[in-house]
Amino acid sequence: MSFELKIVHYLVHHPQIAKTVTIDPVWFGVRSCREFVQFLLAHPGPYPNWVALQRRFQAAYPTAFADNEWHQLSQPVNDEKLFTESLQTLQFWYVQGNAQAAAQAYFALPSAENLAQLQQVSAQLSALNQPQLPTLSLATHGKAMLQALEKPQPSGIRTFNVVDQVLGGGLRGGVLWTIGARPGVGKSAFALNLIQQALAHQPELQVDLFSLEMTATENYQRTLAYQTGVAADKFHNPAHQLNASEKQQVKAAIAAIDQQHLQLHDKLLVLPQIIKVIRDHALHAKAGHYLAVIDYLQIISLDRVAARTDRRQEIETITRELKLLTNELQIPLILFSQLNRELEKRLDRTPQLADLRESGSIEQDSNVVSFLYPASNTQNHQVNRHLNLIFRKNRSGRLAELAFLFKPRQMRFTPQIVTHD
Repeated sequence: MSFELKIVHYLVHHPQIAKTVTIDPVWFGVRSCREFVQFLLAHPGPYPNWVALQRRFQAAYPTAFADNEWHQLSQPVNDEKLFTESLQTLQFWYVQGNAQAAAQAYFALPSAENLAQLQQVSAQLSALNQPQLPTLSLATHGKAMLQALEKPQPSGIRTFNVVDQVLGGGLRGGVLWTIGARPGVGKSAFALNLIQQALAHQPELQVDLFSLEMTATENYQRTLAYQTGVAADKFHNPAHQLNASEKQQVKAAIAAIDQQHLQLHDKLLVLPQIIKVIRDHALHAKAGHYLAVIDYLQIISLDRVAARTDRRQEIETITRELKLLTNELQIPLILFSQLNRELEKRLDRTPQLADLRESGSIEQDSNVVSFLYPASNTQNHQVNRHLNLIFRKNRSGRLAELAFLFKPRQMRFTPQIVTHD
């Protein structure tokens, strides 16, 4: 049964729901399904049973559904939640298609009219991603706490032990952790290390990595380097550059990585697309079994049009939407960010909160803010680099500075010592 037919299937047995949900025939690409929705909206009933509705519809559209389709539609169905989610998905696909068409029209003819149309559709798409957060009563909060007093609560998602200690036991739901770094320091490699550490602790964890600078192929090769210790640059031409032993290591690593619930995204640059993927995957994951990582903030846009009159305001919208998403879904999200170039002009290059590019909202919306930076000005020229991870904001833990040894060719970060502020 097709996706659209499943929606019609529920409507056939529960036609009264068409009076209480938002539904539009234009969302349906299948003609017979579109005709059924048009008919039901025009003739909402009531109907004593589904057969009565079938007879009325067939009188108006005698050839809409084939006999085998009616046989499928005759089977009982009662999953209202699935119907509602399917209807919302269908609406999103329709508006997303309109947004893509509007973007193509604007690029073909960048007129004021086409821009207005694109902005209107983009606003509709953004509205579909707005979280619906019910306000819980104090009694509900109290009941949850009483249960927590009796039953041990799960720990957060664990990565490096030293990081877990600073975060109070790991990454928990509702946490937006922003990590700032200058280009070339190793933030993309650090993202992969955090992910692989988390998967090592929790193999059933589902992870989405939105890498907006590195391709998915590059990140996969870097993951192989991390798992095997084989230099990352050898994967550009592995047939010639890897010896027999290294090839066996890589084959074993591929088999292990195949078992991971990790998805590498490299073509999602628009915030509504990213939010859609995160929401879909998080809702289908068990509580405490989902992590999203975005590398990095400054490449994300609100829509496909690069008409950015106020980039700072756009960044504010992006960080606020991501923070609301962590609260809505009760998931942790790691967000990498660039730092201002002014940092390079200072004698003391230890990053401060003000060094975040378009910094105001990033600091405000993040639960945790830390910075990855070289321990000295000469580290970028070293084969193995000493990097520090300094925590400048931590709502649920302590401030600290952690030391790591980074081996760029193997894409490996190893904790060294912990220095408290």
